[in-house]
Amino acid sequence: MTGPIEKVVADLQRGKRAAVYLLHGDELVAREGAKALVEALVPEAHRSLSVEVVGDDDAASVGSRLRTVPLFGGLKVVVVHDTKAFVSKQNAGEVFKRSRDAWREGDGKRAARLLVQATGAAGRDRAFVERAARAELSDEAWEQVLGLKRDEDSERWLQETAGRLAADGVEISERSTESAAPVYEELLRQGIPAGAVLILTAEVADQRRALFKRIADAGVVVDCGVRTGKLGETQMKPDVARGRIREAVARAGKRIDDGAVAGIVERTGFSVRALKSELEKILLYVGDRNEVRSEDVLQVLSNTRDASVFDLTNAIEERDAARALRALRALAAQREAAQAILGMLAGTVRSLLVARCVVEKRLDGHLDPRATYATFQARVVPRLAADAGEDDGSVAKVRAMHPFRAFNLLRAASRFTQAELLRGLSAIHDADLALKNNSSGQAEGTILETLALGVCGGEQRR
Repeated sequence: MTGPIEKVVADLQRGKRAAVYLLHGDELVAREGAKALVEALVPEAHRSLSVEVVGDDDAASVGSRLRTVPLFGGLKVVVVHDTKAFVSKQNAGEVFKRSRDAWREGDGKRAARLLVQATGAAGRDRAFVERAARAELSDEAWEQVLGLKRDEDSERWLQETAGRLAADGVEISERSTESAAPVYEELLRQGIPAGAVLILTAEVADQRRALFKRIADAGVVVDCGVRTGKLGETQMKPDVARGRIREAVARAGKRIDDGAVAGIVERTGFSVRALKSELEKILLYVGDRNEVRSEDVLQVLSNTRDASVFDLTNAIEERDAARALRALRALAAQREAAQAILGMLAGTVRSLLVARCVVEKRLDGHLDPRATYATFQARVVPRLAADAGEDDGSVAKVRAMHPFRAFNLLRAASRFTQAELLRGLSAIHDADLALKNNSSGQAEGTILETLALGVCGGEQRR
């Protein structure tokens, strides 16, 4: 394990122990870190009797658990995972974003848990969730409570996740997110027993909270920093993602080539959870073979809906008509609705148009497609960050993206002219009307394939 956790474990091995640890950030990294701390604190033979893992629902019992002496002596360790004690109204918007990201990754249970936390922290209750499930929230609520742009994808997340909570009869109130914090504050005020250690993990932590500051003063706070550090950012840095892939493959006793690493990152993005899930599939597929190759990644990850979506959007960005047609047919075989596919195409072209505006305004109309990511960070990012007068919103949108996504999108936009992308939007409008009216009698697949060929066609810019 790399990063801050490794240093804390090394301190424990040297006998330097704190009474309380807070690990905040990525859920999986924080849990892995807590596991590493437990392993460093308690011998394996004693863990079943000396280590207790609880949730916030049992926060009131944590004090008595810490005071209970293990049957065979030694340290007593209590671990509280996913505590809500560090969520506040000020960072509720970040938790809503995390919920949406979890839903996008297919983790409905985690999406629902985070939605409960965010809703309570925002001072809303069950009635708010029920309105969300019925798609009755106003634009003002989206902006001021959720802090999210209202688009088709976000609306699907909220309706589906809120509907699940409403159906399950989950009770939500501001008190439900606040109840644990006073318990931990009182424990720290009284002092953790000398022979005990408290470990807390939190996916989101408002560092302005008194409890956070108290733990930082009295114990150890570990930022499970796989992210860029930007508020609300849910993705890893590219080099961290690649490093985690190589570490996981090495632990399995295998090698992996650079092409395979790139293929995994492209198809999973920089989500820790998605990487973990997809790597497990790939390693199972490889079996006893000692090397993971690019063709393994393509074989395992190309048969899913998300992979087909990626292949479609990536093919459009690269103006690869043949690949776009294959992706369209794969999505059709998976029974993806034509209007949903059209929405993906529209979103891709709109993003390219925004990026093309940035290329024109800030990059003199061109970005070398051969430029490396390191070159982009060193030479292009400062030009995007510089204050260069009026902005129609395009530069701000690109700056708000993950830098690696901005890098790829700006390179892709350099392959198109602005006029080509505007014609693409017009063609999308025509295709939308054709799908809704179907006056021409054309099959839906034919309409979409004709559209994709039109967007990818024309005189390509290299």
